[in-house]
Amino acid sequence: MTSYADLLAGTAEKIRAGAEPLRTDRLWTADEALDTIGDFHALLDAIASHTRRLLWPAQIRRIGLTSHRDGAPPSERAAIALAAGIETLVGEARPHPSQVSPGTRPWRQAALGLRAAADLVATHFHADGRPRTPDAAAIDTRALDAGLVELGRLAATVLAAEDPLALRALQAGVRKPVVAKQLPGLGRLADLARDLSAVGDGHVSDARAQLEALPQTWTPIRTDDPVTELGDRMHRLRQATFEMSADPVDALATLRDITTIGIAVHAHTAAFHGAHPASGPEPTLHDRGAEALVLRGRAWQALHRELSCFVTLAPPRATVRDDLVALARVLPTLAPLDARTSSATLADSASRRAGASLNGAVATMADIGDHSATAFRALARTGTLRLNARDLPRVLVTEDPDLAGAKLRSALIAPPAALTKAVSGAFDVVRGHPITALSASAITRRMPSHLERAAAELALDRADTAP
Repeated sequence: MTSYADLLAGTAEKIRAGAEPLRTDRLWTADEALDTIGDFHALLDAIASHTRRLLWPAQIRRIGLTSHRDGAPPSERAAIALAAGIETLVGEARPHPSQVSPGTRPWRQAALGLRAAADLVATHFHADGRPRTPDAAAIDTRALDAGLVELGRLAATVLAAEDPLALRALQAGVRKPVVAKQLPGLGRLADLARDLSAVGDGHVSDARAQLEALPQTWTPIRTDDPVTELGDRMHRLRQATFEMSADPVDALATLRDITTIGIAVHAHTAAFHGAHPASGPEPTLHDRGAEALVLRGRAWQALHRELSCFVTLAPPRATVRDDLVALARVLPTLAPLDARTSSATLADSASRRAGASLNGAVATMADIGDHSATAFRALARTGTLRLNARDLPRVLVTEDPDLAGAKLRSALIAPPAALTKAVSGAFDVVRGHPITALSASAITRRMPSHLERAAAELALDRADTAP
């Protein structure tokens, strides 16, 4: 799956590929020199456009805060000045001429890569700056500012090629007035780019990692490999539940399908790590490692039973049902429930790859549980939930004569607050990772067990050593 970091890495490589010949070889004709100058302008225009794209969500989030109180931060001021200076040179006409011609040379390809990265960022945000994806929701203004700092470094590299390019253009026979007009001496822009690249503090790499991890918002499901397909489907499911949390109308059937997926993901991952979810003993609350995965699968199973009492008036989302059906095929391929031994102890690369994918699916289910909990609470808050009174627990009916009468009539009623509160509590159980954070106090009392060390090494995230 292509990420923002992948596109920027490809762009940096193309920039180097375009600049290197200018220092070692000449341009042989005036037309070749003019084409290279055009590519240089195209790359600068892409940098300006990308800068505007990163500034857009950051500026919207700062409205009423920093920009109105203390002035814009240094990264924003430097980025605005850099973008404005580039636009003065290359013009503001849209589309830029480079966008309607083939990208066959390195700098032209670098410009396309930068524009693709800017478009990738744009797909994660609404026009008013609100996040469209869970990945965007996790990004703060520091991450966007860190992206501007990295863009400043790229701009400084590009602008350093101005003097060699001007020299090669003159050698190729381009008239001096033309060179002076197209390459008028961009030292001021280079200074702005260096200022921007020097803004970052000690935490800039951590902040930039949030932006670099941005994936495609729409992932084509690749079915040629079970490991890849599992990752693609979990990514799409996470996106679907995030969207559902913002608009949970008729989401009940979808929530049920999600709980079924949660049961399957945890059961098969536990089987991969040596547990026997179908035939083994019932785990306890203090179990860790693979047994903790079984316990979390039981929690998803209990949540499925709780949701089954509500009346469903609309079918589940087509993509979620499609993922449910496909995962019923993919998960047994990676980790059959009747496996007799743990596949996690195998040293071959295929087993490690499958284990990483299954562990990633478990981590993704925590995010999915969080978004699903938000959707259910919205349904409960808006009063759209209904259930047949005959399905009410006896303890609720015996304490309320009206509910007792409705149960006798098998009437459709709004669920009592105690029932929706209980379901919300069940959602709270599945919102975290089954292998919880390492306890500092527990570390001082005893060393982790062999199972806990194995769980940590196999990227089951973190072992819970609380007694």
